[in-house]
Amino acid sequence: MLFNSCAEDLGNYDYKEINEVLFSAVESHYNVLLGEPLEIKPELNFTLDQKGDENDYEYEWYAQGPGDDIILGTEKNLVIEAVQLIPGEYNVRYRVTDKDTGVQWNTQFYLDVKSAIYEGWMVLCDDNGTARLDMLSLIDDEYRTINDVLDFSGSSLKLEGAPKFVYCYSHRNFYGIYVTSEDTGTTRIHPDTFDWKPEYYLSYEMMTLDTPLDYGVDFMNIASFQNRACFIYKDGDIFQYNSTYFDYGIPNNTVLSEAKNFKAAPFIAECFLFCSIIYDADNQRFLKIGYNQQSCYTLPEGNLFDYNTGKDMVYMTYTYYNGGEVHSLLKDPNNSKLYLARMGVSISGTVTQRYYEEIPEDIAAVMLQSKDFAISPNFGYLFYNDGSKVYEYDFNLKQSKVVLDKGAEQITLMKFENKNNIPSSMVKQLHVFTYNESTQNGALELYTVPPVNGMLDLEQRFEGLGKVVSSSYRRR
Repeated sequence: MLFNSCAEDLGNYDYKEINEVLFSAVESHYNVLLGEPLEIKPELNFTLDQKGDENDYEYEWYAQGPGDDIILGTEKNLVIEAVQLIPGEYNVRYRVTDKDTGVQWNTQFYLDVKSAIYEGWMVLCDDNGTARLDMLSLIDDEYRTINDVLDFSGSSLKLEGAPKFVYCYSHRNFYGIYVTSEDTGTTRIHPDTFDWKPEYYLSYEMMTLDTPLDYGVDFMNIASFQNRACFIYKDGDIFQYNSTYFDYGIPNNTVLSEAKNFKAAPFIAECFLFCSIIYDADNQRFLKIGYNQQSCYTLPEGNLFDYNTGKDMVYMTYTYYNGGEVHSLLKDPNNSKLYLARMGVSISGTVTQRYYEEIPEDIAAVMLQSKDFAISPNFGYLFYNDGSKVYEYDFNLKQSKVVLDKGAEQITLMKFENKNNIPSSMVKQLHVFTYNESTQNGALELYTVPPVNGMLDLEQRFEGLGKVVSSSYRRR
């Protein structure tokens, strides 16, 4: 047996050389942003086929990642107009098949898909009367403008009608990016891909079964710093998200001892978990409501003013100034007198009056023409604008001055962002959105507020946006 195993093999074999494919001009690693184009043009050399007719071969590009393999293309060159892969790293194989022999040859590389819509400002714009969602996207520590981010990301949501608002907040069950237009209603989009499906409509979060599918609200406000709840406002009705039943229940604009619902003013001062302040526009009074409560409560007698004010609400917000305060502007319905009221709210829900004074008539006259108001969380200054100028009112001095003049640019939105919704470095910066009609260029400018009534200091400016009517920061 040993002798035979070592015997010389005298067999007659005929080896036939086959056509081989040699790959070049293909990198080992590619990076691409979601929604951006990708093009790879490999060079193919054939050992026995000098002609190299593309029709003699079949081509296949497929990505191996989470889940099933995904076919990317079936042509010699890979040309993708907009990458729609879920962000992540993929092992991509490029396979070439010789139709004559059926032999396959392949090469592989890694494709790292990153999201261009990971974090940044969501800005809802007015595009000739129609809503358009733009984004200032944070990519590699820099903000980049993306116009019509829904189209850019391949979202199936098409906004229709005039823009109303966009709002982002971290829900205890999911991250919500909600957008509202006049004809589309209020809906959220997928927080990572911005894709959409009908069950994202806000109507699916409403308890009442007769809510229209395209139900649209006027605005949303997170109800507490613990992100357990959110308020929505619609035509004088206020609803609070019930974290027990995971829906918006019955309207909360009612007082327990009263039979009739009142019309709430379109402002919610979201203070702490156990207390948010709202205003009864019918009976002209301040009320408070707590977490998971279905009705409001009246406030006890105040030391500076009557909570039953007898005045119309012009503006109200909660600010972090002075440990946390509710600031409101109240107008006498019988004349043009305007009053500034400030209230402190403790974490237990106790409301304390801190300031109540009339604003000088000449200042009030301009202030009443303003569309936007904002309170500095650092100094308590009240900012307002008249279209192109920003004014700063100092309640201690009872004086107002122009701190910014944009000239030909129109100020379309002005605000301080809630600290839960924006990087901490930007909390104290005044956000001023402008629009130049002649150049059709919208911009966001971030300003630092100086401590002693000085002109605003411009820190950053981002251009290329539309005419912004609403903004909200998408955090991670």
